[in-house]
Amino acid sequence: MRTWTTIFLMAAMGIVASCGVARAEVRVHHILGSNMVLQRDKPARIWGWADASEAVSVEFAGQKKTAKADKKGAWTVDLDPLKASTAARTLTVKGKSNTVTFTNVLVGDVWILGGQSNMEDTLEYIYHGDVEVASANRPNIRLMTIPVKGSNEPVADFEPINEFNGWTNRYEQKGSWAVSTSKTVARFSAIGYIFGRRLYLASGVPIGLIDNSQGGTTAEAWTSRKMLATVEGTKPLLAEWDAKIAAYDPVKNLADRVKRWQADTERRKAKGEKPNPKPTEPQPGPAVDRNNPGASYNGMLGVFGGLSVKGAIFNQGYNNAMGDARPRLYARTFNAMIRDWRRTFRDEKMPFGIVELTAGGGPQTLENFARVMVDAGPFIREGQYKAWRDLPAVGYACAYDQSVPWYHPHKKVQLGERIARWALATQYGVKIGYEPAVCTAWAKADKHIELTFDRLVQTHDGRPFAGFAIAGADKRFYPAKARYVVTGKDDRGRDQEDRRKLEVFSDLVAKPVAVRYAWARNPLGNLTNSQHHERIMPAPSFRTDDWDWPEAPFGERGSAESNEHRQKLSAMRKDAEALDRGRPIEEAKAILKQAKDGT
Repeated sequence: MRTWTTIFLMAAMGIVASCGVARAEVRVHHILGSNMVLQRDKPARIWGWADASEAVSVEFAGQKKTAKADKKGAWTVDLDPLKASTAARTLTVKGKSNTVTFTNVLVGDVWILGGQSNMEDTLEYIYHGDVEVASANRPNIRLMTIPVKGSNEPVADFEPINEFNGWTNRYEQKGSWAVSTSKTVARFSAIGYIFGRRLYLASGVPIGLIDNSQGGTTAEAWTSRKMLATVEGTKPLLAEWDAKIAAYDPVKNLADRVKRWQADTERRKAKGEKPNPKPTEPQPGPAVDRNNPGASYNGMLGVFGGLSVKGAIFNQGYNNAMGDARPRLYARTFNAMIRDWRRTFRDEKMPFGIVELTAGGGPQTLENFARVMVDAGPFIREGQYKAWRDLPAVGYACAYDQSVPWYHPHKKVQLGERIARWALATQYGVKIGYEPAVCTAWAKADKHIELTFDRLVQTHDGRPFAGFAIAGADKRFYPAKARYVVTGKDDRGRDQEDRRKLEVFSDLVAKPVAVRYAWARNPLGNLTNSQHHERIMPAPSFRTDDWDWPEAPFGERGSAESNEHRQKLSAMRKDAEALDRGRPIEEAKAILKQAKDGT
């Protein structure tokens, strides 16, 4: 009769034996696989694990490279730069006891798709998504979705899985490459696919798309702890999360869950309802929370760091624009995040395209004009705008105009196309306009403020300029009118206009000191580039003042600082609501005065 000790020892020996077999076989990182695209014109990195000191060879496209695994079994091979090719080839990796074979491998450009739910939103979900899905059989576009994972420590690899998506209440295959078809693309990133589809149609270069997005994440989650530690103002945030992690007790957590379940069960029994299953495991702790600073980076991005890629596009911001928003800190963090991604993929000038914070919530109107300006959203866009202006090889696509009254706008096709214009113009040699008009200077002039842009501007709809707000020293913003600056008369007596300059004014602001444009989460605004094919490119929101959003304090909700901050925001909103209510009376008085004065 076997004792429990004997059984335990035999089981342990079995585990050791199975591990020995696994280590004896060469393994390749799961970011690499059949149907993948290898990055052209750069050394293409192939890596994985084997036994310590084991010799590993990699063969592809006539090249044969060898490497020796280090003491921990890690090995890396860099293939010589490859030219783009639509030929389906085989890549083989050989160790001492096995060969790994990847088929249908192309050479082209690999783009990372980062951000939160507005990047994660799937193609079948959006407006025009049905026709895009129907026309998505494009064998030279390849798709990879990274499995969702948060980790307090760097992760070496991921496993291909059939992952449950809580947003859609269904399972999705993640962690392996797929050829673009109507079936495989339906659940893929909408903005990412539209972007990649346009690049392929214009260039003919195979495109590999890696969806690395997760809903409800902050910029800090996508930045490594090492980089965050260099950003001014992040120490309280890191300390706050470290305290949460240290305080987490899985035993107590499970006990609390069971206690809540027991109370819920009694209530259900009293109603004659069936009890829910009894909890048997503690909830995941804050260490693996997607918004633990650096956790999404560790679990989803850094996990395939070192891969040779072309660039990245990114759409995020909503979770940094909530009640605990800190826009000034966000601007510094976002800049650092881009530099961190470039370090991660070994390219200090890696192209990085920003799709700004998407519009959401109820739209701005003349009735709620001032109230909806009291929002952290446009300040977060400002941080993204600063990164575009401050860093090289960064593109910017406005998203505030593609609105529906929800934080998940279904208008994604235009956003993918806009950021594709930047990539095509800067990376593929296509001669098209891609930069939106930028306000480069402003000056006070009598009863108006004069704005100067870096190119000709107009409205996209032929209507009067909309979305401008103007304020005096009291910092109270009113809807403003705007018109081109008149520089003189032509020989027929007609006004000559400088279409790079606008004068902004309001009859209700006698001494203006500041202008804001498209300054709401879902703002009014119709200012675009004047060139015919560029009228689908809105001018970014901007402001001429330095009246910053009050940064949220760190610490627990309910603290004195937190309550004071919340009260301050509430007072700002109430003041703006009062301004909106009283403005029609002020406007009527102004009209009567003009009529009386004959002006």
